[in-house]
Amino acid sequence: MNNKLYLMTAILAFASVGALLIQPTLASAQTKSGILDPTSGGSTSTATKKSATAAATDLPAKSLSCGEVIKESVKLSANLDCKSDGLIVGADGITIDLNGHAINGPGPKSSKIGIMLATSSGVTIQGLGIISGFQAGILNTGGQDNNIVQVNFDGNQIAIFNTGAKNTDIEKNMMTSNDIGFATHSSTGTTLTNNIFTDNTLAGATLVNSGENKVDTNIIQGSNNGIFVDGQSTSNKITSNTLKGNTGVDLNNANGLPININKNVFTGNMCSTSVPDGLCSNP
Repeated sequence: MNNKLYLMTAILAFASVGALLIQPTLASAQTKSGILDPTSGGSTSTATKKSATAAATDLPAKSLSCGEVIKESVKLSANLDCKSDGLIVGADGITIDLNGHAINGPGPKSSKIGIMLATSSGVTIQGLGIISGFQAGILNTGGQDNNIVQVNFDGNQIAIFNTGAKNTDIEKNMMTSNDIGFATHSSTGTTLTNNIFTDNTLAGATLVNSGENKVDTNIIQGSNNGIFVDGQSTSNKITSNTLKGNTGVDLNNANGLPININKNVFTGNMCSTSVPDGLCSNP
């Protein structure tokens, strides 16, 4: 699948960025056996999301198979333990409700995807539930106006990977013990808000060649880099996040590029370290 080949290439690129950042530029919340609800507080969902959620709640639970193409709104009735891909979205405007269940993959070094959104639009992936053990927990490639809400991602290479996506709403998820929590490449209009990132090795959130995204009111801890934005990512707003206990840098704008060069905005972030200096509101 071309999407998978691209994903593997992109992961190598992200890993190279991570390897660079491991050098000292400056001197689990979730297990597979239980589901933690990260839903206290947060921003108001859109009318579209509310409508899709209500529709999915009314559905009877359905038995699904690994690798199944989903063309209508569904609610899981049981865990999926997959050696292949998990689920593939095959229609616009549908909801996949994990309904408290897990989709488990063959391991983060596999080439498998937990849920694939290939050019799909208006799709909601919602928990509570777990996606674990995939190269990407959710791959959103070329999709528009998709929502990922209240899902726990544990032990993937990348929890959520956006590439060529527009207007993705990623809210109230937990990303624990992945290599990278959230990564975006050549994507715009993402709203990443009220998520909890814990112990994601390379980075909590990484933006590459992506513009006009909002990273707001997240908690990020235990990563090498909390939030990394590369030099080709412009006009992003990084606001009101809490970053602590990261081993390298809490906020990293292109390894120290002045923010007036790529026009990113960093305001109200509670953290200790940044490159360049001065991006934290309360060092």
